[in-house]
Amino acid sequence: MRRFLLLLAAVLAVAACTPDPAAPPKAPGPKVADLWRDFPVTSALDRPLIVLDPLPLTDEAARGRAPAEASLPGTAPPSRQLTVQGLPRYVTLTSPQDALTALRSHLTTGGPEARIAATELTESAFTTDRGPIELPAWRFRLAEGGTLTWPALTASHFWRLGSIIPSTLVNDLSVDGQRLTATFTVSWGMPCPGTPEPQIVPTVVEFPSFVQIGLRVSSTETGDCDQRVAVPLRKATLSLKEPLGNRVVVDFTGRVVRRAGPPGTPPGT
Repeated sequence: MRRFLLLLAAVLAVAACTPDPAAPPKAPGPKVADLWRDFPVTSALDRPLIVLDPLPLTDEAARGRAPAEASLPGTAPPSRQLTVQGLPRYVTLTSPQDALTALRSHLTTGGPEARIAATELTESAFTTDRGPIELPAWRFRLAEGGTLTWPALTASHFWRLGSIIPSTLVNDLSVDGQRLTATFTVSWGMPCPGTPEPQIVPTVVEFPSFVQIGLRVSSTETGDCDQRVAVPLRKATLSLKEPLGNRVVVDFTGRVVRRAGPPGTPPGT
Protein backbone atom coordinates (compact mmCIF):
# COMPACT_ATOMS: atom_id res chain seq x y z
CA MET A 1 0.00 0.00 0.00
CA ARG A 2 1.31 3.39 -0.95
CA ARG A 3 2.50 5.33 2.04
CA PHE A 4 3.61 8.84 2.38
CA LEU A 5 6.54 10.19 4.24
CA LEU A 6 5.42 11.10 7.74
CA LEU A 7 7.26 14.07 9.12
CA LEU A 8 7.14 13.92 12.89
CA ALA A 9 10.23 15.98 13.43
CA ALA A 10 11.43 19.33 14.67
CA VAL A 11 14.95 20.70 14.64
CA LEU A 12 16.80 23.90 15.33
CA ALA A 13 18.63 25.20 12.30
CA VAL A 14 19.36 27.99 9.89
CA ALA A 15 18.74 28.08 6.19
CA ALA A 16 22.03 26.47 5.19
CA CYS A 17 23.86 26.52 1.86
CA THR A 18 22.12 23.32 0.74
CA PRO A 19 19.75 23.15 -2.24
CA ASP A 20 16.29 24.44 -1.55
CA PRO A 21 13.88 21.48 -1.99
CA ALA A 22 10.91 23.40 -0.68
CA ALA A 23 10.47 26.98 0.34
CA PRO A 24 10.25 27.53 4.11
CA PRO A 25 7.07 29.12 5.38
CA LYS A 26 7.09 32.90 5.21
CA ALA A 27 4.42 33.23 7.88
CA PRO A 28 3.21 31.01 10.71
CA GLY A 29 -0.04 29.13 10.42
CA PRO A 30 -3.05 30.78 12.04
CA LYS A 31 -3.01 28.53 15.11
CA VAL A 32 0.69 29.12 15.73
CA ALA A 33 0.31 32.85 15.23
CA ASP A 34 -2.63 32.98 17.64
CA LEU A 35 -0.51 31.28 20.31
CA TRP A 36 2.72 33.26 20.01
CA ARG A 37 2.45 36.52 18.06
CA ASP A 38 1.60 38.51 21.21
CA PHE A 39 4.19 36.89 23.47
CA PRO A 40 5.96 39.79 25.27
CA VAL A 41 9.71 39.86 24.73
CA THR A 42 10.54 43.49 25.51
CA SER A 43 12.04 42.86 28.95
CA ALA A 44 13.61 39.85 30.61
CA LEU A 45 11.95 40.82 33.89
CA ASP A 46 8.55 40.93 32.20
CA ARG A 47 8.95 37.70 30.24
CA PRO A 48 6.19 35.33 31.38
CA LEU A 49 7.04 31.83 32.55
CA ILE A 50 6.05 29.08 30.13
CA VAL A 51 5.22 25.99 32.20
CA LEU A 52 5.32 22.74 30.23
CA ASP A 53 4.15 20.33 32.94
CA PRO A 54 0.63 18.90 32.80
CA LEU A 55 -1.14 20.73 35.60
CA PRO A 56 -1.89 20.23 38.39
CA LEU A 57 1.18 18.29 39.48
CA THR A 58 -0.29 15.04 40.77
CA ASP A 59 1.13 12.10 42.68
CA GLU A 60 -0.02 8.55 42.01
CA ALA A 61 -2.46 8.44 44.95
CA ALA A 62 -4.37 11.49 43.68
CA ARG A 63 -4.34 10.59 39.98
CA GLY A 64 -7.79 10.83 38.43
CA ARG A 65 -9.25 12.73 41.39
CA ALA A 66 -10.48 16.30 41.52
CA PRO A 67 -10.59 18.36 44.72
CA ALA A 68 -14.08 19.25 45.87
CA GLU A 69 -15.10 22.84 46.43
CA ALA A 70 -13.85 24.14 49.77
CA SER A 71 -13.81 27.34 51.79
CA LEU A 72 -10.13 28.28 52.00
CA PRO A 73 -8.36 31.51 53.02
CA GLY A 74 -8.81 34.21 50.41
CA THR A 75 -5.87 36.33 51.52
CA ALA A 76 -2.66 35.96 49.53
CA PRO A 77 0.77 35.78 51.19
CA PRO A 78 3.04 38.83 50.76
CA SER A 79 4.97 39.30 47.54
CA ARG A 80 8.49 37.94 47.60
CA GLN A 81 11.70 38.21 45.65
CA LEU A 82 12.79 35.20 43.65
CA THR A 83 15.56 34.53 41.17
CA VAL A 84 13.66 33.47 38.10
CA GLN A 85 15.48 32.52 34.90
CA GLY A 86 18.69 33.99 36.25
CA LEU A 87 17.22 37.37 37.25
CA PRO A 88 15.91 38.63 40.61
CA ARG A 89 12.32 39.77 40.49
CA TYR A 90 9.38 40.33 42.82
CA VAL A 91 6.51 37.93 42.32
CA THR A 92 2.92 38.27 43.50
CA LEU A 93 1.41 35.23 45.16
CA THR A 94 -2.16 34.02 44.95
CA SER A 95 -4.42 32.90 47.78
CA PRO A 96 -5.17 29.22 48.37
CA GLN A 97 -8.80 29.89 47.45
CA ASP A 98 -7.86 31.42 44.10
CA ALA A 99 -5.38 28.61 43.44
CA LEU A 100 -8.07 26.00 44.13
CA THR A 101 -10.49 27.78 41.79
CA ALA A 102 -7.88 27.83 39.01
CA LEU A 103 -7.02 24.18 39.61
CA ARG A 104 -10.67 23.06 39.50
CA SER A 105 -11.40 25.05 36.35
CA HIS A 106 -8.43 23.44 34.62
CA LEU A 107 -9.29 19.82 35.37
CA THR A 108 -11.32 17.98 32.76
CA THR A 109 -11.47 14.63 34.54
CA GLY A 110 -14.85 13.18 35.33
CA GLY A 111 -13.39 11.24 38.23
CA PRO A 112 -14.62 11.36 41.82
CA GLU A 113 -14.15 14.51 43.84
CA ALA A 114 -12.08 14.32 47.02
CA ARG A 115 -12.24 16.46 50.13
CA ILE A 116 -9.26 18.68 50.87
CA ALA A 117 -7.73 17.71 54.21
CA ALA A 118 -4.91 20.28 54.34
CA THR A 119 -3.35 23.08 52.33
CA GLU A 120 0.26 24.21 52.53
CA LEU A 121 2.45 26.78 50.81
CA THR A 122 5.60 25.04 49.65
CA GLU A 123 8.07 25.10 46.76
CA SER A 124 8.00 22.74 43.82
CA ALA A 125 10.04 22.27 40.64
CA PHE A 126 8.19 23.16 37.45
CA THR A 127 9.42 22.43 33.94
CA THR A 128 9.62 25.55 31.78
CA ASP A 129 10.96 26.27 28.30
CA ARG A 130 14.07 27.69 30.02
CA GLY A 131 14.62 24.60 32.19
CA PRO A 132 13.38 23.49 35.63
CA ILE A 133 12.59 26.27 38.11
CA GLU A 134 11.64 26.09 41.80
CA LEU A 135 8.52 28.15 42.41
CA PRO A 136 6.17 28.75 45.33
CA ALA A 137 3.22 26.38 45.07
CA TRP A 138 0.01 25.52 46.87
CA ARG A 139 -0.18 21.83 47.74
CA PHE A 140 -3.60 20.39 48.44
CA ARG A 141 -3.66 17.16 50.46
CA LEU A 142 -6.73 15.02 49.86
CA ALA A 143 -8.54 13.22 52.64
CA GLU A 144 -8.56 10.05 50.52
CA GLY A 145 -4.78 10.31 50.05
CA GLY A 146 -2.48 12.00 47.58
CA THR A 147 -1.68 15.60 46.72
CA LEU A 148 -2.37 18.09 43.94
CA THR A 149 0.01 21.02 43.41
CA TRP A 150 -0.66 24.33 41.66
CA PRO A 151 1.72 27.31 41.18
CA ALA A 152 1.26 29.95 43.88
CA LEU A 153 2.21 32.84 41.59
CA THR A 154 -0.62 34.89 40.12
CA ALA A 155 -1.59 34.13 36.53
CA SER A 156 0.06 37.35 35.26
CA HIS A 157 3.47 35.71 35.77
CA PHE A 158 2.66 32.96 33.26
CA TRP A 159 1.84 32.57 29.59
CA ARG A 160 -1.34 30.50 29.10
CA LEU A 161 -0.74 28.50 32.25
CA GLY A 162 -1.71 24.85 31.90
CA SER A 163 -2.30 24.90 28.15
CA ILE A 164 1.19 24.81 26.59
CA ILE A 165 2.36 21.53 25.03
CA PRO A 166 6.09 20.76 24.67
CA SER A 167 7.65 19.42 21.51
CA THR A 168 8.41 15.71 21.87
CA LEU A 169 10.93 15.50 19.03
CA VAL A 170 13.49 18.16 19.95
CA ASN A 171 15.45 17.96 23.21
CA ASP A 172 18.39 19.47 25.05
CA LEU A 173 18.19 22.91 23.50
CA SER A 174 21.03 25.19 24.55
CA VAL A 175 21.50 28.81 23.54
CA ASP A 176 24.64 30.91 23.32
CA GLY A 177 23.70 34.21 21.75
CA GLN A 178 23.00 33.35 18.13
CA ARG A 179 24.28 29.77 18.43
CA LEU A 180 21.78 27.01 19.12
CA THR A 181 22.47 23.37 19.87
CA ALA A 182 19.78 20.70 20.06
CA THR A 183 19.27 16.96 19.88
CA PHE A 184 16.31 15.99 17.75
CA THR A 185 14.51 12.95 16.41
CA VAL A 186 13.47 12.41 12.81
CA SER A 187 10.87 9.70 12.07
CA TRP A 188 9.79 8.66 8.63
CA GLY A 189 9.05 5.64 6.47
CA MET A 190 12.20 4.61 4.61
CA PRO A 191 11.81 4.77 0.81
CA CYS A 192 11.53 1.54 -1.17
CA PRO A 193 14.43 0.30 -3.31
CA GLY A 194 14.63 2.37 -6.46
CA THR A 195 12.76 5.29 -4.89
CA PRO A 196 14.99 8.33 -4.42
CA GLU A 197 15.54 9.30 -0.81
CA PRO A 198 13.95 12.64 0.01
CA GLN A 199 16.18 15.57 0.71
CA ILE A 200 15.41 16.92 4.18
CA VAL A 201 16.75 20.34 5.13
CA PRO A 202 16.50 21.87 8.62
CA THR A 203 14.88 25.29 8.50
CA VAL A 204 14.31 28.20 10.82
CA VAL A 205 11.94 31.14 10.37
CA GLU A 206 12.33 34.08 12.74
CA PHE A 207 9.49 36.28 13.95
CA PRO A 208 9.51 39.16 16.46
CA SER A 209 8.14 37.12 19.38
CA PHE A 210 9.12 33.54 18.50
CA VAL A 211 11.35 31.37 16.36
CA GLN A 212 9.66 28.63 14.36
CA ILE A 213 11.69 25.61 13.35
CA GLY A 214 11.10 22.50 11.29
CA LEU A 215 12.09 20.61 8.15
CA ARG A 216 11.85 21.17 4.41
CA VAL A 217 11.40 17.99 2.39
CA SER A 218 11.88 17.41 -1.33
CA SER A 219 9.37 14.56 -1.68
CA THR A 220 6.80 12.62 0.33
CA GLU A 221 6.81 9.62 -2.03
CA THR A 222 8.18 6.38 -0.53
CA GLY A 223 6.95 3.65 -2.91
CA ASP A 224 4.74 0.56 -2.59
CA CYS A 225 6.90 -1.92 -0.64
CA ASP A 226 6.78 -2.83 3.03
CA GLN A 227 8.74 -0.10 4.73
CA ARG A 228 11.08 0.17 7.62
CA VAL A 229 10.86 3.01 10.09
CA ALA A 230 13.99 4.92 11.03
CA VAL A 231 14.23 7.06 14.16
CA PRO A 232 17.69 8.61 14.16
CA LEU A 233 18.84 11.00 16.86
CA ARG A 234 20.87 13.93 15.69
CA LYS A 235 22.66 16.79 17.37
CA ALA A 236 23.26 20.06 15.57
CA THR A 237 24.83 23.42 16.36
CA LEU A 238 23.26 26.18 14.31
CA SER A 239 22.97 29.93 14.03
CA LEU A 240 20.22 32.53 14.02
CA LYS A 241 20.21 35.83 12.17
CA GLU A 242 19.48 37.66 15.42
CA PRO A 243 20.12 36.68 19.07
CA LEU A 244 17.28 34.59 20.46
CA GLY A 245 16.77 36.94 23.41
CA ASN A 246 13.40 36.41 25.07
CA ARG A 247 11.73 34.82 22.07
CA VAL A 248 10.17 31.37 22.33
CA VAL A 249 11.41 28.46 20.21
CA VAL A 250 8.56 26.39 18.77
CA ASP A 251 8.27 23.69 16.12
CA PHE A 252 6.14 24.06 13.00
CA THR A 253 3.05 22.93 14.92
CA GLY A 254 3.58 25.60 17.58
CA ARG A 255 4.79 23.24 20.33
CA VAL A 256 7.49 24.61 22.60
CA VAL A 257 11.07 23.37 22.42
CA ARG A 258 12.38 23.14 25.96
CA ARG A 259 15.82 24.31 26.99
CA ALA A 260 18.30 22.09 28.78
CA GLY A 261 20.46 23.18 31.68
CA PRO A 262 20.25 23.85 35.41
CA PRO A 263 17.58 26.05 37.00
CA GLY A 264 18.07 29.75 36.46
CA THR A 265 19.86 29.49 33.11
CA PRO A 266 19.99 33.07 31.82
CA PRO A 267 18.19 33.80 28.58
CA GLY A 268 20.20 34.09 25.37
CA THR A 269 21.31 37.61 24.60
